[in-house]
Amino acid sequence: MRTNAQASGIPAEKEPQTGLKEAPMKIQWVKKIASDGRHNAFTGLALFKERYFLAFRNGKHHAEDARGTQVLMTSRDGENWEMVHDNQFFDAKEFGSATDYRDSYFLNLGDELRLHSFCTPFDSAGERMPRDSKSTVQITRDGLSWTEPQVIADGVVLWKPIFWNGEFWCAGYSRLPHPGPLVVDLYRSPDGLAWTKVSRITEGNETAMIPTANGLRAFVRTNKAPHHLEIWESGGDFTTWEKVGVIPKGIQAPHPLIINGECLLFGREIFSSLEMPVQPSSLRRTKAWRIEGTEAIEVLELPSCGDTSYVGAVVRPDGSLLLSYYSQHELVDPNPAVDDPNGKPNDVFIASVSIG
Repeated sequence: MRTNAQASGIPAEKEPQTGLKEAPMKIQWVKKIASDGRHNAFTGLALFKERYFLAFRNGKHHAEDARGTQVLMTSRDGENWEMVHDNQFFDAKEFGSATDYRDSYFLNLGDELRLHSFCTPFDSAGERMPRDSKSTVQITRDGLSWTEPQVIADGVVLWKPIFWNGEFWCAGYSRLPHPGPLVVDLYRSPDGLAWTKVSRITEGNETAMIPTANGLRAFVRTNKAPHHLEIWESGGDFTTWEKVGVIPKGIQAPHPLIINGECLLFGREIFSSLEMPVQPSSLRRTKAWRIEGTEAIEVLELPSCGDTSYVGAVVRPDGSLLLSYYSQHELVDPNPAVDDPNGKPNDVFIASVSIG
């Protein structure tokens, strides 16, 4: 298997040698891809065999909808998209109809493309059962024929797996027995299908990892106010983790991308403090930061507002970036008196961004 810089976090050998510090990021264009009055969200993006692939969830609400399905689309140029499969593409029949499918992310291994997701069932009363969530994967070698969803973890969400040092690695989050919190653990696998828990990282949920010179670095979304993003590192046998820094920003859905050894981090910024842990959703934005050590320097803000983020990112052949994300900034709020964006419509966007 061959690794891919966008998916694994390992720098590509033939990328432009311009440093991110000297190369301002500029939005070239933004195009709306999905807008049907429903909640379209949680995007994943990949470039595989000269085609772009986009996956996202289509539902009635952010999380309360017991029938959230997913969409898979493809494009030759990144601007004009067509459906690969209908909304039932991700469904595994044995999970039942009251199941929410969400959070798509791709892992490009060169000779095959893997599409990771997870699904959560609902009970007979319509209550969500997060402790029964299942992580799944689908695989293609040509971009046209995909395997059926295969469960690779039960009761845990494997979020953004990477391939590094000859193995698959992933930070997975799960909820401890009631009333326990969400916790993040490190998992490893020889094939990306059979996973073994290695160690506890910390409390938290969505966690993205990148390789470092000494091991692995994890960007952890925290659950408690002020919701600042934590940076944890581990090496050796990966049985212990050290918190090496805290980025004093509320960054959710972290998505790192390595370009020439420098790290960009995409995510949703929320404004939170101990005194006021929840701010108006109108202040939320999808942004990118350049990571220097344990500091985050803002370098890009995408047109966005409300329930937004969950970025997919690839480096295009010309050195520019193609980004996918979702947002509510172009929508007329159907209920402006209620500051809860989760039950309101959402659109999916593609953005082309230049570096230098």
